[in-house]
Amino acid sequence: MPPYLACPGALWLLIALTAAVADEPPAWKQAGETAGEAIIGPDGGRYVWVPAGQFTMGADTGFGSEHKPAHAVRITRGFWLAACEVTNAQYATFCGLAGGTRPAGSTQAHNHPVVFVSWEDAVAYCGHYGMALPTEAQWEYAARGPESRRYPWGEKWDASVCCHYGSRGRGGWSQPVGSFPAGASWCGALDMAGNVYEWCADFYAPAYYRLSPTDDPSGPAEGERRAVRGGAWTSDDYHCRCATRSSDLPTQTVSYIGFRCVIVP
Repeated sequence: MPPYLACPGALWLLIALTAAVADEPPAWKQAGETAGEAIIGPDGGRYVWVPAGQFTMGADTGFGSEHKPAHAVRITRGFWLAACEVTNAQYATFCGLAGGTRPAGSTQAHNHPVVFVSWEDAVAYCGHYGMALPTEAQWEYAARGPESRRYPWGEKWDASVCCHYGSRGRGGWSQPVGSFPAGASWCGALDMAGNVYEWCADFYAPAYYRLSPTDDPSGPAEGERRAVRGGAWTSDDYHCRCATRSSDLPTQTVSYIGFRCVIVP
């Protein structure tokens, strides 16, 4: 007879501990403790913790005015961010579960970011797993951090730590996700510069920063276009800056836009 069966008190303790473990919420429904803490998310991807904090969003230099003025933003709730862009493999799994169709043009290997996905496609993927697309503010904070870096890795352009127009992958497209660990942001997020642009949750307005709130800005209430961030394999150093803003129609599907997900516990 196992020892715990000979001791009724120990048996009840074992049952209680087992029940407690069974009732414990999954890791992504709990707040992290330190920046870069990693868990496995509901879609099987790696997620890193981005704690609440403040940073300077936008920039006062550069072409155009859509990223001006630089302004203080507070992210009041920490969140889990996918360490990498959603891959072809992850999207194929989602399609199998939800009855969707993998984009016909996303023909690279399983570990490359899925592309030819519309904003609606990205929202459907996130929603299936109880997640969301990041807001522009969440995205830029995860890329820049409290130091408000120009690039995820620091202030100076380094062509060797991201996939851009001069370091494209096989066939002239993206690289496998996570191929440039030296280009990680302060919280451990990879490919925040280059590889593929990433859909954000926000409607897009070029002049939004002139009236953006300080706490947790979430974009205009309405609009025709959705924000995309981060640059792509088509981009130069300017378009790989953390502050550079872009947009596209939510129905658009192209070879250089993908997405990553966020979870706010």
